[in-house]
Amino acid sequence: MKFRCLLGELGLAAVLTLAAPESRAQAPDGNVTAADRAAIAACMRESANQPRACIGSIAVTCAGQTSGERRETEIACTRREAAVWRERLDFATSALAQRLPSTSRSRFAAVQRSWEEYVALRCAFRGEIETPARAAVMQAGCELRAVAGRAIEIETIARRRMQPAQQQPQLQR
Repeated sequence: MKFRCLLGELGLAAVLTLAAPESRAQAPDGNVTAADRAAIAACMRESANQPRACIGSIAVTCAGQTSGERRETEIACTRREAAVWRERLDFATSALAQRLPSTSRSRFAAVQRSWEEYVALRCAFRGEIETPARAAVMQAGCELRAVAGRAIEIETIARRRMQPAQQQPQLQR
């Protein structure tokens, strides 16, 4: 009950920025950093009408700032950002599930499991059809885009579920 009140008072975006635990997702060093979390949250606030513009914002900046083996850098930076989106997705999924009636909650859980399986297969296939030199980069990019897109989708649904239901117009006689 406290969690629902907190969501209602602060809004999902603020909760995602403040409350997502650091240990849930893995960046290359094992943790999602507060700076990466804040960067995505800031981008999402600034790009409210086009949140997909935020996908790749950490990975592109990271890859541009790092020297060394380009391929490995791209993969590490992409996975670093994907970890932030995964954390947001996990948190939004949990928040939405708590707001759903039990029948919808179990269907949502089934949809999420199916989506996870689909993305794993789709991105593995994406890597398989590439040249060996690009396979891992393309697979990591596929995973980043899929997880980020799903996080945005679930956050949007969760935000809508938090808004008070609008009164249906009543016919007056």
